[in-house]
Amino acid sequence: MARALAVLLLLAACATPYQPFEGRPVLAAIRFEGNHSISGGELLDHIATAPTTGFFSKTARYYDADLFAIDVKRIERWYNEKGFYEAKVENVEELRDDKGRVTLLVKINEGRRAVVRKMEFTGAEALPHNELSDIDDALPIHPGDGFDEDVYEKAKDVLLEQLREHGFARAKVRGRVEVAPEEGSANIVFEVDPDVRFKFGDVTVSGNHRVASDEIAFATGIRRGDRFTPKAIALAQQRVYNLGAFSGARVSLEPLTDPPFAGVRVNVREAPIHTVRLGLGGSAEESRWELPRLRAEYTNRSLLGGLRRLELSNTAGYAFVPNPFPGQYDPSHSGITVLTSAQLTIPNMFVPGLDWINRAEFAREIQSGFSYQDVAGRTGLLYRRAEHTVGLSLNFVRYFQVDLRGTDLSRILQIGGSGAGIVNDCPVSCTLTYPELRYTYDGRDNVIEPTNGFFGTVGLQQTLKPGSFSYFRINPDLRGYAPIGKYAVLAMRVEYGGLFTETANGASPFTQRFFFGGQNEQRGYSSLAQGPKVGADPCDPRPGKSAGCTQPFATTAVPIGGKAAALVSVELRIPADFILNHLGIVPFIDASNVSDDPKRPLEGGLEVAPGLGLRYLTPFGPLRLDVAYLARSKDVFTRSAPATDATGAQVITVPTRVSVFCPGDTAGCIPESRFAFHVTLGEAF
Repeated sequence: MARALAVLLLLAACATPYQPFEGRPVLAAIRFEGNHSISGGELLDHIATAPTTGFFSKTARYYDADLFAIDVKRIERWYNEKGFYEAKVENVEELRDDKGRVTLLVKINEGRRAVVRKMEFTGAEALPHNELSDIDDALPIHPGDGFDEDVYEKAKDVLLEQLREHGFARAKVRGRVEVAPEEGSANIVFEVDPDVRFKFGDVTVSGNHRVASDEIAFATGIRRGDRFTPKAIALAQQRVYNLGAFSGARVSLEPLTDPPFAGVRVNVREAPIHTVRLGLGGSAEESRWELPRLRAEYTNRSLLGGLRRLELSNTAGYAFVPNPFPGQYDPSHSGITVLTSAQLTIPNMFVPGLDWINRAEFAREIQSGFSYQDVAGRTGLLYRRAEHTVGLSLNFVRYFQVDLRGTDLSRILQIGGSGAGIVNDCPVSCTLTYPELRYTYDGRDNVIEPTNGFFGTVGLQQTLKPGSFSYFRINPDLRGYAPIGKYAVLAMRVEYGGLFTETANGASPFTQRFFFGGQNEQRGYSSLAQGPKVGADPCDPRPGKSAGCTQPFATTAVPIGGKAAALVSVELRIPADFILNHLGIVPFIDASNVSDDPKRPLEGGLEVAPGLGLRYLTPFGPLRLDVAYLARSKDVFTRSAPATDATGAQVITVPTRVSVFCPGDTAGCIPESRFAFHVTLGEAF
């Protein structure tokens, strides 16, 4: 059966139509010879003739000799644009098969490519030498480069942009190229008219009714007498919008009628003072479902007048562990999850772009392996400038009602050991105090659905007193996005996490340890399930109850996170509108490791999970379904922990293997699933 299906697929792929249309034969393919510098695909993109395409269903294309004669000139012209002024199409062969289908063989002689021998600027004598040198360095073409008309045109745009960044708001740029094809050379002359150097003038604000003009003008960061630059205009618009008081903001130049001063116009549209938003959502993973998830938000954009912004939010849901299905739902470890916060933002503290943020939180978290509640107070400064963000905060967190599933926390403290660190001083409550410094660079073209650019962030934490812990934590996260042709986006992510305690086996709060597994990191595991685990729920030693229960083996492995983590993720995001509008197909691979030695985060190798995802684009972001297969996994052994067995006896679980290779339902090995699925909203990264 499988062999017959493969044959049918092969025949479908090879079933190229052959019936001519109005005397024109089917064009099966176009092949190029001699095109060493420009790919065949690029040449096909610049001609009108196209060969027959498709896999299961072929779209027939027909050969028109007159049209292709024009395409020959297009091919030569494209070579000319790339600097090959001697390029010629020497011959076009029509190869016909036994059914009359045509394959064109296009033979090209590229000739020499013109090289930029000299590049000079005229009219720029008034510019200081160092400024002219900086402008020259920014251009995309220089002597010694192969000449390209597109790059030359881009260079003129970059030159004009650079002149304006140096204050020449009315600069003009023209250029000419002197090409000697017989010598293979091109000389470029940029004709520059910089005009007068401008400074910023007054900032005028319009459209505001509630917010004072002086506050908006201060937020722009533009002062009369500052040197004019377009980047300052773009930065001013970002700062005004970041105030959060406006539904629209536009910063632009006034007409340049008063040199050397350039006036600035800020036009705003004020948002309502009070806003209420409601939302409904949910998530589903192998070991935890949260349905429904309700969110309510309230925003006051003018608390006690001015630009102080108060934001109240509450997210509540019901966590089903491991899922809501009868026979599997565990009410003793399920329950209501809550995250409630109040945040007060005071913008433009001391300087434009510097915000003072104060935040209070209450959370009730329920995961498959643990639950806890916490209250937190945070205060800090946040500075944003273009793509850069720097934040410095002081955080105070109090944890209480900590429950590590199936274990006796008080007895873990009594026996000590490496397992005690996860709940040290926290059987009932504990305190965490730390300052955090975080830097973020966001160069993505789109925050929700990026297709190009780079994102990087790094966070540094160091605990202080009062607190139950002493550690240093570092967590860099780098992401890159690049289009692959016209039809796909390659997305990559690399992350490292290290938590360095004061002593080798020092205590560390499990909320600050690294948990991988779930919808956004290692998708081969269920939520937070990768890495070190503690044993719980001892096997039943009574006869006939649990095969192989010769010792108090654990039957449940509770994730406790690690002090070290490493992650590499790669996705190929492919639009699939040919199947369904707004649909995307995403093959991906996640490779990661979670351990307890931050100096050796790759110890034992990475666990690898390839997978396939579907995306359906919505106005709120992509609706995502990911399914992953754990192709390379590592066995782990649970840590010993006190527990009560089925007879009521107090025991300490022995280290128990957790593996995808467990031999059936036998005590001494806890099975790990190779497959995991995740349903949520938004990209993984």
